[in-house]
Amino acid sequence: MHSSSLRGTDFKITQDGEAIPHADLFSSFQDTDRLGIVVPRRFDGIGAMTLIMAYVTAFYDRYRERGPEFYAYPDFFTFQREAPCADYGMFDIWPNHKNVHVPQDAQQTAEAINGRGVNVLLVPDNDPREVVISPVERESARRNVQQCFVYSESGTASSSDLVIECRSELLRGYALSVLDSVPADESVLEHRRQWEARLAGDTLRQTYRSLDLDDALRRL
Repeated sequence: MHSSSLRGTDFKITQDGEAIPHADLFSSFQDTDRLGIVVPRRFDGIGAMTLIMAYVTAFYDRYRERGPEFYAYPDFFTFQREAPCADYGMFDIWPNHKNVHVPQDAQQTAEAINGRGVNVLLVPDNDPREVVISPVERESARRNVQQCFVYSESGTASSSDLVIECRSELLRGYALSVLDSVPADESVLEHRRQWEARLAGDTLRQTYRSLDLDDALRRL
């Protein structure tokens, strides 16, 4: 519950060129909804931090509607290609078993996503390709996944239709905790320098693109 202090008013959201309040964008969100993000390189998920934290805030909003006292974490997941997995616990993706290692295989990745009942799927802004996913897994995804978004590891997705901004000071510690969750080699330190630079300004601005499920599956 590290981020339960965030509020919808902490986010500035633009969808299809129009400003939209957090409460309106997430009006249909239920506290049983499940988010999953496919993370090719362990730190890529930081590029979707504003969207993930906006969803986390919507989760806690549902609890706050029922009263001020609660102890809960959303059933959100990272699906990471690299091992060991980075720890996204400060994104309230916790306990750590919700950071799931998956191989470089679309079928097994789809099985991991479907097995956890993901409703909101975030996929990397990579080139779509033909993938082999069994009919039963495709149908399971169609039953469960309600929304899909493309994100970029840099925070800037191509041809974006959703922009989410938040004050950097509110998110900096969350991002750095992910980077500090694995042993620091030169690659880790370089990623840390990059994110320190991105978070040096007053506001973190990240962009996303909505897409249909079939397109999302081609990016697994």
